[in-house]
Amino acid sequence: GLVNDADIARDAGLNPVTSRNYKTLLKMLFLTFELSPWSRNIGKRFVKSPKGYMSDTLLLCHLMQYELSDLEQNRPELFGHVLENFVATELLKLMTFQNEKMDLYHFRTSDNKEVDFVFEKSNGQLAAIEVKQRDSVSNADFKGLEELQRLAGQDFICGIVLYRGRDVVPFGQNLWAVPVSNLWV
Repeated sequence: GLVNDADIARDAGLNPVTSRNYKTLLKMLFLTFELSPWSRNIGKRFVKSPKGYMSDTLLLCHLMQYELSDLEQNRPELFGHVLENFVATELLKLMTFQNEKMDLYHFRTSDNKEVDFVFEKSNGQLAAIEVKQRDSVSNADFKGLEELQRLAGQDFICGIVLYRGRDVVPFGQNLWAVPVSNLWV
């Protein structure tokens, strides 16, 4: 989720400086990583909160003391976060095989429209992915992607909602619902 250093320090019962030092250490050990927020205004990228992820999704489950199957059945709200974390790590791996350099961000508006992952090419073109844990999707699942599409204009290449269904389904101009299993196809 969004990284708020003050909340992390308070919840962990740590001095904020100590908490930031631990966070830096976890990043240096490649146990965690962060995605900066996307904005056309580069200055805003440094003001808004990054999103934090663990590099190993099974370690994340272990630290939460849950089996993945238990999360899906008993804690679906946590399962959605774990699925997003897993997709984040897979996307970073896939990016290493790309010939063209891309940066990976997240997107969130002040009225809480959000997109989990935004790829930006050096020429400013964007592709975006939203992750849903459900077996089906609706128009409401595309609200963040539609807002990003509106803001990016011609630079918006495509938007995808990854979901646990089986079919690729179009949801408007350059918007699709795609099974999460297609990450490995």
